[in-house]
Amino acid sequence: MIDWVSAILPCKHDPSKLISGLVMSFDAQGNNEWTVNKTLSVEGSYSSKIQIKSHTENQIYISGNPTKFLQGHNLFGSNDLVSIMGKFFDELLKKEELGLCPDPFQYANIKDGHYELSRVDVNETWHLNNEKEVLAWIRAVGESAYLKHRGAGQFSGDTAYFGKHSRRWALKCYSKFMEILAKGHHLPVDLQIPEMIEYARKALRIEGVTRQQELKRRSLHIASNWDIDTAEELLLEYISKLEMSDVYMLKDDVLDSLPPRLRLTYQAWLNGDDLKSVLPRPTFYRYRKQILEYGIDISTKSPKEKSNVIPLIRVLEAKPVGIPDWAYERNLVA
Repeated sequence: MIDWVSAILPCKHDPSKLISGLVMSFDAQGNNEWTVNKTLSVEGSYSSKIQIKSHTENQIYISGNPTKFLQGHNLFGSNDLVSIMGKFFDELLKKEELGLCPDPFQYANIKDGHYELSRVDVNETWHLNNEKEVLAWIRAVGESAYLKHRGAGQFSGDTAYFGKHSRRWALKCYSKFMEILAKGHHLPVDLQIPEMIEYARKALRIEGVTRQQELKRRSLHIASNWDIDTAEELLLEYISKLEMSDVYMLKDDVLDSLPPRLRLTYQAWLNGDDLKSVLPRPTFYRYRKQILEYGIDISTKSPKEKSNVIPLIRVLEAKPVGIPDWAYERNLVA
């Protein structure tokens, strides 16, 4: 799914209508050093917002989530960047207060994807059994996996990041269900239907952020170079660079059956703690013996017995779930 786009579109406009204020800098003598127009926040469906400002006399800069702007949600959506941006621009044209007046040539260029991109976020969703299993997967990958040539990721709260501050590209793994429970991300009331909630509850979301430098390297900084398969292919390529062939997690029902003390010990092992140095020697070997019955050896980084554990990579070997049929039937897709 196309989740975020920053782009410069060819479009004649009234610059005075695309300003929400000014940011100015003054030197010690009070002389103005520079002045920058603040971006204008424009509301779409269900108050979903996108940023827009004048770039040049014949260009506008936009940044935001066109899918959410059109649908009111981003649980799922199209991978067709040029199409979704074309629909998004048509919605902007309906807002006369923005003063957008593209000539026929500019309009055709936007519809055909002849404009420049500076950032594109794409994502796909994999379904696990429930939200607890999703969170267990994210914790395991966040604490144990790493990006080739870039090192370990960062695990924060319920999100795992890889290459977070890279100027080229980055990956983010998170629970979509936890996101829509967070302040500012709730589904609009009209969209809080059982099917949407259940879809989100089981959703492991993996998102790839591609920035300008990487877009140019791949010749993907021009929108028309994207086809219907580009988004998924790009994301799966990024995911393939995650090294997690030897990373496992306990199955959800097995984890629930662990006594509290063993569950804490397992989580510490999953986090990479050196349990031999933390626990008293008799306690370490007692816990090791008990947890071995579940297929995990806390003296190593890899389980001995595989029936109770899931290789993290196996989850991603399945095809992403995509857009469900009922979403089309209920007009929930732009």
